Amino acid sequence: MNLERVSNEDKLELCRKYYLGGFALLPFLWLVNVVWFFREAFVVPPYGEQPLIRSYVRRSAVGLGVWGVGLGAWLGLFQTQRARWGAWGDFLAFTLPLGTP
Repeated sequence: MNLERVSNEDKLELCRKYYLGGFALLPFLWLVNVVWFFREAFVVPPYGEQPLIRSYVRRSAVGLGVWGVGLGAWLGLFQTQRARWGAWGDFLAFTLPLGTP
């Protein structure tokens, strides 16, 4: 979709939908929101809906960052502690590595 052909009200509604969709455990929507609407929020000349779009883009970026830090912490914890968790760690693993821990 070319955002230049869409009305400002529709841009705001689409940005809002992507922002709210990120709360449904879909942080990829926050990434799309930040990348797609960054220019509309911070580069183009001011217009009436721009402050709300800017707010949604900033909140999407913060949400994406929090999600990324949380995912990174979980990955680091799981990779280093899985063997110590015994059966529970094996239950959480999709594939079990061969060899000794």
